[in-house]
Amino acid sequence: MLAYWRLLIHLGCAMPFGWLGYGILTENAYIFGSDPVKEIEHFLGYTALIIFFVMFGLGILLQLLGKNHYQILRRPLGLWAFAWAGLHIGCYLWLDLGLDIALFSHEITRRPYLLMGFLAFVILSIMALTSLPRLKQKLGKHWGRVHQLAYVALVLAVIHYYQSVKSISFGAVVMTSGVMIIIFWKYAYPYFIRLISRLTS
Repeated sequence: MLAYWRLLIHLGCAMPFGWLGYGILTENAYIFGSDPVKEIEHFLGYTALIIFFVMFGLGILLQLLGKNHYQILRRPLGLWAFAWAGLHIGCYLWLDLGLDIALFSHEITRRPYLLMGFLAFVILSIMALTSLPRLKQKLGKHWGRVHQLAYVALVLAVIHYYQSVKSISFGAVVMTSGVMIIIFWKYAYPYFIRLISRLTS
């Protein structure tokens, strides 16, 4: 059953490639608008962010259903989020900056929202590397602590998205609300459950 769900996750996370490829091959103005480069960059980043949110949402859902043995399915989602985020940064570095690393360094220090996005990607990179079985084994009990940084990456990524759209859009509001729910579930909800348990015992 796990193999079946894992396959569905990989197929679902790869599907945006079809939409992207169709838009590029047909030069569809409806998909990419008047600035195709910017739209492609935004599409790649947005896809990474959505998959990242799905990873957290799946974790909460599995806890609610008491199916924690399926939590392993979050790993491919995290790796796909990393892959799409890598494409997002790579596209910006290549199409916008002409692979000029010095200019890239200048841009991320000059524009706070770019720095936020870059830091989120660095954290995703660390998580992807430490997901390798050998590194995971070496980290031992510290592995879980390292992967707590995922919450920091999520906050940074949403700030990056919010500042990049330069407006209070529906997507930004939904994502901000999603972050609040995820953070509450992780840190506040267990406290309230323990408090209620003590009061009712």
